Amino acid sequence: MSVAIQKGTILVHRVFDIGGEITLARAEQLLSSDSGPRLKFATNTRKAVIIKESPLRVDLGEEKLDLPGGTLPIRIFARLWNYGVISVTLEIAMPAGTTWEKLVKLASELEKSEEVDLIAVSRKDALKKRIMPAVTNPAEWEIFEDYITYIVEKADGMENPREFIKKVDVAALILAEDKERLSEESRNFILESATQYSNSDLAIIDWNSALLLEPDGERDVADVIEFSLTHLLEFRYYDEMLGRKLEELYDTMEQKRESVANIFKNFYADIAEDSSLKYMEFSEFLGRVENSLKTVGDPYLAVVFRASALEFHFDDWRKSISRKMDTLAQISQILHGEVNTRRSHWLEIIVIVLIAIEVIPFLYIMLRDGKAG
Repeated sequence: MSVAIQKGTILVHRVFDIGGEITLARAEQLLSSDSGPRLKFATNTRKAVIIKESPLRVDLGEEKLDLPGGTLPIRIFARLWNYGVISVTLEIAMPAGTTWEKLVKLASELEKSEEVDLIAVSRKDALKKRIMPAVTNPAEWEIFEDYITYIVEKADGMENPREFIKKVDVAALILAEDKERLSEESRNFILESATQYSNSDLAIIDWNSALLLEPDGERDVADVIEFSLTHLLEFRYYDEMLGRKLEELYDTMEQKRESVANIFKNFYADIAEDSSLKYMEFSEFLGRVENSLKTVGDPYLAVVFRASALEFHFDDWRKSISRKMDTLAQISQILHGEVNTRRSHWLEIIVIVLIAIEVIPFLYIMLRDGKAG
């Protein structure tokens, strides 16, 4: 028996890092004509999720998305996050009567669609251009995060969510696999991650996508997932930045170039100072993420955040960044020590030269007087 979905929504996310920071108040002024309400994570039955600075939502209009299975209308909106991130979301309403098999096929088409990326990048570029005065240290990273959240509000047999997920192939949807028949082990592994706030809703969060059964149409869980996704992008960004910085330092230490004409501000000093600044920047980022982990006040949403963090491997990224930061700190100390040692050597040479300047004329006079005598 095929399960039909009467009402549901698909959220297709693309998340971009566009710079060091976005001043949201300034961005709100620049976008005052079409900016939406700030993200609050608040409902009547749950406590609000408190974020230090709530992101700014911007409605980007409607468009048509061409897929092999047909053309779908989409609504597009974006959120601006103060740590330099823009998340663009394509919202697709599931056609009433969509069977689960058709939904899985649609999921596969969305995963493979290049047009989704083109639309998201185009809207991001246009939005970025408009808010550029509000962006500090604009420097876009070529990598972006992608994710899909499926929200089902009404479907056959959804009165009992636990029974419902046994009737449908959740794993096929989560993995967007419409060709292969997944093993029982793979399907059970995904179902084991299901969490519930009440008897009527359910969330299954995976690394690639999520399924939310939300009869009330609430978006809190979906918003928390998007919030987590922005942090994943930042983890990946800083991990790569640290890797590149360490490679530069290794190359610098191998070259050991020194300019005699520039004693007190040499090549090593510049690199050491830059390394110290990077270390402070990375430390600030890690502190911000740690603080965000504490901002989820609702117990269930805290569970959702932890589930997202687990699927996105936050701990692994954090450990990788911490290791590289420790290495960066050690190299910075070595470089500072090298700078101080070289300065000491030059000071010693200067002292010797100054002494020689004083002594040589005296010796010359003594030798001259001795010969004259």
